[in-house]
Amino acid sequence: MNEYIVKDVFSVYEVLKDSIKVARRSINKELYKLHGSTVFLGEQKNEMLNRLSVTEEELEDIMVLSLFASFERELRLFIQEIVDGNMSKPTETIERITLVARNSIERWTLDEMLGVFSEIVDGSLSGKIKQIYEYRNWVAHGKNPDRLPSAATDPKIVQMTLVDFILQAKQAVLPPT
Repeated sequence: MNEYIVKDVFSVYEVLKDSIKVARRSINKELYKLHGSTVFLGEQKNEMLNRLSVTEEELEDIMVLSLFASFERELRLFIQEIVDGNMSKPTETIERITLVARNSIERWTLDEMLGVFSEIVDGSLSGKIKQIYEYRNWVAHGKNPDRLPSAATDPKIVQMTLVDFILQAKQAVLPPT
């Protein structure tokens, strides 16, 4: 499992976040020549700043969604590698993964995927991932104000939590290099 997939997505977030900072500075310093051929051309200062604030909030949610999607894909690939026999360290966890994988990994729920690592990854970490998943679902399904997630999150916390899970799982399953 490659934690750099999640880190790469987070890097995109950091670039976008910094781009918003640069745009905000150009607006605050009234460097309007920089706004040619952009959505800000001809807008009032307050309207531009409001649009940036809304964009920044949306970016946070979209990046949580993207980070989690990358993690979920990596988790499926990692489990598939184990099932395909690329691991030579037979344990109860690997036997359990092999058994569950026969049911088609693409249809596994997050609980099933996390469950196969329950003995080797800290339970509180899995709990945090479930909360992130709940938030991700809330974003992906339109942010229903009547069905708020149990906890809010942000891309930095998501990235750190997902990388921690990946590292714990890899350390327990993969032979030392």
